[in-house]
Amino acid sequence: MFKKKWWLIAASLIVCLVVFYYVFANKPAGVIPIIEVKKGNFRDVVVSPGELMAENTVYIQAPSGLQSNQIYEEIKIQDMVAEGSHVKEGDYIASLDPAVVNKKIGDVQLELDRAVTTLSQTSLDTTLQMRESRDNMQNLRFQMEQKKLALELSKFEPPATIRQAELDLEKAQRDLDQLVEKYKIQQRQAAAKMDQAAREVKRRQEQVSSLEELRSKFRITAPKKGLLVYIVDYAAGGKKKAGSAIRSWDPRLAMLPDLSSMMSKTYINEVDISKIKREQKVTMGLDAFPEVKLSGIVTSVANIGENRPGSNAKVFEVMIKLDKVDSILKPGMTTSNNILINQIPDKMIIPLECVFSEKTHSYVYLSKGNAIEKREVKLGKSNDEEVVVEKGLEKGDRLYMAEPPAAKDNKLTLLK
Repeated sequence: MFKKKWWLIAASLIVCLVVFYYVFANKPAGVIPIIEVKKGNFRDVVVSPGELMAENTVYIQAPSGLQSNQIYEEIKIQDMVAEGSHVKEGDYIASLDPAVVNKKIGDVQLELDRAVTTLSQTSLDTTLQMRESRDNMQNLRFQMEQKKLALELSKFEPPATIRQAELDLEKAQRDLDQLVEKYKIQQRQAAAKMDQAAREVKRRQEQVSSLEELRSKFRITAPKKGLLVYIVDYAAGGKKKAGSAIRSWDPRLAMLPDLSSMMSKTYINEVDISKIKREQKVTMGLDAFPEVKLSGIVTSVANIGENRPGSNAKVFEVMIKLDKVDSILKPGMTTSNNILINQIPDKMIIPLECVFSEKTHSYVYLSKGNAIEKREVKLGKSNDEEVVVEKGLEKGDRLYMAEPPAAKDNKLTLLK
């Protein structure tokens, strides 16, 4: 009795395994989609990624005067409000580290102190020199009076004595005249020295005042209302933020874009740039919002190529203006731009997924009832989604969108 039950249990297990195999193990991995060939308008497009930006942007900058004050060192950003903040005109944006300016003020103050000392010393030296010259002139005038008196007293002396007295008086007069001329020159020299020393003092005072005024502007405020957006720091990589540096040749900290008009900036390779023209229509998508579809028009095409980071090929900047602006759009978002080059009507078009290749042949898999035909096709223009079939298919043909494993080794039907 027990043996009979054991056989029944074993038989039941075998039946279950057979059923399981045919129901589950032998079940196809998946159904391959089939599409029907149709005629339509083929869109010849150039596809290129881009980046959204405002058409008009106000840049928030460090105070002007860094270069005029001979400050060429980097200035650190001490603090900056969060990116994406909505600010009003006059609102606080950022503060800059005044360390560099403080050092410059200290250096200039030392030069000012030296200039003041020089001015004082020049004044003392000039006073002493001019006093000495005046004393010398006074002594010469006194000597002349003596010479005149000696000449008067010598009128009863021999002619030689009288002549000597005349010569002594003439020499004293020449010495006085020369000293008077020298005194005038010394006056002009002293005035020039004092003027130069005074100008140096004034120049250093103005430098200190200018630097102090510059330092007072290190608290940056918004020039207008808008959405605060950080800008790229090309020298250091990333974006400028607290801790980043600004430089005299690029004093920008952030920007306030006008979001009422947006552009997509893209770069087209040198192979396709000849196809791009102004006024061409563009459809685009957003990487952040795949369901959103936008449209625009090409507004400018660069005439000169450039090298972009990470690429050896030349590319050309192309600007695309959006027809409409949505509230979800933000500067810096990545766009996928489809620039319409040409539209060809009444063409046989199939998805790229339907096309396969083998050596020099392109082919598709046709559904023929229960059979599958592996047929060669002649292809025309293509874009990133579709391709034109010039020969080999008819309207209404049904194609597999993936390679059927069962037909992989089928014989290829060649075009005649």
